[in-house]
Amino acid sequence: MSLLDTVAQACRRLAPYGWHSLMLAHGLDILAVPLKAELLKPLSINRKVPGFADFCMAGNRAIEPLRPEQSLLYHAFASPRVTVDASGAPLGTYPSPAEIEAVLNYVFGVNPPTLRDLQRQVQDAPLAVAVFASEYRCAADTVHGEHADLCFSRTGIARVGNTDALYNPQLRCFLPFVEDSAYGIRVMPVQYSAWIAVQLQGNAEQFGPMDFQSDVDPALKFWVPIHKLFNGKECLARHDLKLKFEHFHINDKIRHIHLRHTGTGWQEPDISRAPFLVTDGLATLKVEPGSGSALLLPEAKPRLAEPAYYQGQLLSFIMPKNSGGMIHGRSMLHDDGTVEDLNLRVGVAELVKQGGYRALHYQDSTADGYIRARCTALQQLLSIAAYSIIGPMDFFPFCNQRRLMRWAQQVPAFADPNIWNARLEALSNVRYCANLTFEGLPFSPQDRGVTAIVGLPHQSGTPSSDNLRLAEIDRPTNLPDGAAGLFAPGWDTGWIRQQEPDGSWINFLAGYQLASPFTEDVKICSALSSFWPGLVPDGTGSFEQRASLHTIIPVSSAESGVSGIAWDNQPTPQLIEDEGQTYVRYGAYDHSDYTRVAVANKFSLQLTGAVTQQQYQNRVLSMYRVYNVLGAGTDKVLRSLWPLRSFIDVQCPDAELSVAQQQVGLVLRGWIYRFHVYERGAESTPPEDFKLRDVQVKQQVLLFVSADTILIKTQNAEWQLALEAL
Repeated sequence: MSLLDTVAQACRRLAPYGWHSLMLAHGLDILAVPLKAELLKPLSINRKVPGFADFCMAGNRAIEPLRPEQSLLYHAFASPRVTVDASGAPLGTYPSPAEIEAVLNYVFGVNPPTLRDLQRQVQDAPLAVAVFASEYRCAADTVHGEHADLCFSRTGIARVGNTDALYNPQLRCFLPFVEDSAYGIRVMPVQYSAWIAVQLQGNAEQFGPMDFQSDVDPALKFWVPIHKLFNGKECLARHDLKLKFEHFHINDKIRHIHLRHTGTGWQEPDISRAPFLVTDGLATLKVEPGSGSALLLPEAKPRLAEPAYYQGQLLSFIMPKNSGGMIHGRSMLHDDGTVEDLNLRVGVAELVKQGGYRALHYQDSTADGYIRARCTALQQLLSIAAYSIIGPMDFFPFCNQRRLMRWAQQVPAFADPNIWNARLEALSNVRYCANLTFEGLPFSPQDRGVTAIVGLPHQSGTPSSDNLRLAEIDRPTNLPDGAAGLFAPGWDTGWIRQQEPDGSWINFLAGYQLASPFTEDVKICSALSSFWPGLVPDGTGSFEQRASLHTIIPVSSAESGVSGIAWDNQPTPQLIEDEGQTYVRYGAYDHSDYTRVAVANKFSLQLTGAVTQQQYQNRVLSMYRVYNVLGAGTDKVLRSLWPLRSFIDVQCPDAELSVAQQQVGLVLRGWIYRFHVYERGAESTPPEDFKLRDVQVKQQVLLFVSADTILIKTQNAEWQLALEAL
């Protein structure tokens, strides 16, 4: 079947479900015969039709050869904004990923260039067959920010889960949720495709990279796609192409534990075998026939973490001293074969820190690796691999690292946009090379743009859309601007600094640097006020006060388990009375164990996963304003004196809110949050259970927070209007 036939088939399928009338609003008849002439004729684009406001202003045809961003049919198929017909009625169905890909291929195949044409286009610079992860994005999230467009990276971020993947046609992406299952977490795949690419020095005006770093990027070289590859004779004139994809992934975190620490009881050749080193059963590469694309699909495992076995026996090791919490060591194996849960011992944290006992290894299915494409007909061209990461699940899939960075820089209330405990950075802004330890060396030390996001070479003089202030579309991303670019040691991937024989240093990314299993990092970083904003919930409200830590991103009472489903399966802190004194009773941080939560499949995305980018930002700003009202400002020590007892998204009508508004004489508009904070006193351990911590309550404060107003109530006083400088 020709490309045109495939596109026509998709148009005929979609036409009865509102797509025919939708495209007629622009003068395009997707049922026309012959269809090719219809797709290439000039159109009068109506950008007032919902979903088309950010379509490239230079676009005026259904198919613009070689320019997907100017191709109306591709925009309609691929944009998550396009959800209603010309009358505003919801579309009855949506294009499948294969149909979207078919239209993209037709954009590049309707008038295929020769290889020589492409060489002339780049002034005879060397070309390569390069693999990219890509997304068609709304204007605000593109490299240039001017209109909807394709974005590319040679790094893709897949995510683990305990349930198979599911595509959401309306959002044109995969989602991690499992309907009617609080603890179901779907794997998140990544779509990769092969392109003819050229290596160019960074150029903000032409292709990027995104968030151009003027002090670094002009001197670096980035692989930039210029022509989509797919099978058959319609891709490149005078060529009959047949692409072959290959992939490799490895989880060698347990192996590297034994390389870093001596006296663990294991060495070569054992540590070069599974499960010390795992390459099988991590993911499959599902290739769509003829499309030039492949879906990297992590294998759904029954549990997010599980005990490791070697030669039919539970894998145990001598727990090293001072592991920094990066190794799960809370299951002690005794000589008689019994396994003791060390969380039930007094002083477990010090015991784990000192090590020296036989513990059990647990493994997860995170990994890193590469995707490569080869084409016999183009064997004279280099083959450039993509870096493939299979990371932990994202507890806030609708929140994006780059969006948070940009938002924080624009909030007038913030004295400093670095309001988190750690510097917020997106992986797309990191200029390190990819893992240099893979066999065959698919990556080089000079290739420092592997995580950057680039666009197709931009045509100078292209008009931009006017006054684009469109609502953000909340959907997950598998490109690196949604991943963490701070390494301590990392979240989706880690960082290695290696000295070369000549004395120089190389920074490269490697999954083996991360916690084993990843749940150890979830525990540490959530308790650090969400060390990875937008990825991990803020767990400071779940445990007793630790150092000067304080809540930055409040987790709602429902998400903390008041409704019975806590995101991390930890007990909800309780207010208790004892001899006339009020306390907040916590489950002790030292005795919490997130690896056991994963083994029991008790992590949940059901509630945190529904939080939108805007809601997330509203929470952060509201918590910041609450501290200001309490007189703590940005002082970490003062903030830590006011732990968050509960946080609620108020649903009106609400009796308590009505009383507050009546006493103050104001009505709060829009979204409203209720904060319950308290001034903390001494901490103690109740004699009946050493796994609990009681924190004395000196005074309690209630606050209702809206976008522009805060109402406050202290102890038995009436509600008052809180004065704040915004």
